[in-house]
Amino acid sequence: MKYRKTTTLALTLGIARGFQHGFRPPAAQSFHLQKQTARWSTTGDTVTGTKFEESDETKNPERRPGHQVRGMKEVDEATAKRQERVRSHQESCQRLTWAEEIRTMMAQKSGFAVLSTFSTNEDIFGYPVGSVVGFATDDEGRPIFCFSGMSSHTKNLDKDGRAALTVTEPDFVGAADARCVLTGDIERISGKEDEALRASYLKSHPNAFWVQFGDFAMYRMTQIKDISFVGGFARAGSITADEYFKAQIDPLVDFFAPVAEHMNADHQDSLKSYVETLVGTAPVASAQMKRLDRFGFDVRVVDKESGSTGVLRVPFPEPIVDRAAVKTAFIQLSKQVQEAKEQKEQV
Repeated sequence: MKYRKTTTLALTLGIARGFQHGFRPPAAQSFHLQKQTARWSTTGDTVTGTKFEESDETKNPERRPGHQVRGMKEVDEATAKRQERVRSHQESCQRLTWAEEIRTMMAQKSGFAVLSTFSTNEDIFGYPVGSVVGFATDDEGRPIFCFSGMSSHTKNLDKDGRAALTVTEPDFVGAADARCVLTGDIERISGKEDEALRASYLKSHPNAFWVQFGDFAMYRMTQIKDISFVGGFARAGSITADEYFKAQIDPLVDFFAPVAEHMNADHQDSLKSYVETLVGTAPVASAQMKRLDRFGFDVRVVDKESGSTGVLRVPFPEPIVDRAAVKTAFIQLSKQVQEAKEQKEQV
């Protein structure tokens, strides 16, 4: 395996991700602002270089050892100090709980995911097979589907309802992005509840005209047995079905898409200034908003020097719960950027 050389921002992104989720180097290789710091650094999404571990034993009962990657470029003291500032900033950012993040991910509009079922085809009987399917959720958060009787996954489910649904966040690109797997029992729904679920599915998939076809039926993962989650680097574990059902969908989920589209199309310079000035990174070539919630937003950045990518968190000054407050929050962030630049000029 080949390893790419890291740069200031790339190293900063990796060390920030590691520390914000509980990573600490072993005592024998403690973290100091010296050249050895680079041994515990990483680039962005494309090249890993840190040993990440989940320190919460409830989320990692098997105490998985994490990842140890070699070949890191050493960094100077100035770079190490920048890493420390970004680490501290990212560690302090408020985020959704895992249950809230998963519940919000499941509430995405026009969602598609990979459904794994057990094949009834005699040539591969009993083997797991994957299908890309549309999904929505009922009022409790249970996944619902509208399947044709001719589809192989429908035939599989009618024989054996055990299945797993792999869902990604809307702007999924790679390892730094969130995904979850819901495992449970899927069954066909009939009667009055069938009609109600068809209506719910159409709200999420307004162009799914086939929902009214006679040979399509509604299915639901009625029993959820397990929920696993990967929220990016060093964010992996699971939650219980009870935690999932009790979690609230983030109030900004319905208008994240238009806000992100506007910011990415018309306010690239602002997004860059947020991560460079407020987070404290090295110069970035681009910054794209990829997720928005009541506590802040995540930005996918590209390092100007190396082209390495990563994801950083920009918190709002205070939590927001409606669309009107989003504009005010960005105005406040821009004021913080201007104030920080003025203070720097005075030094």
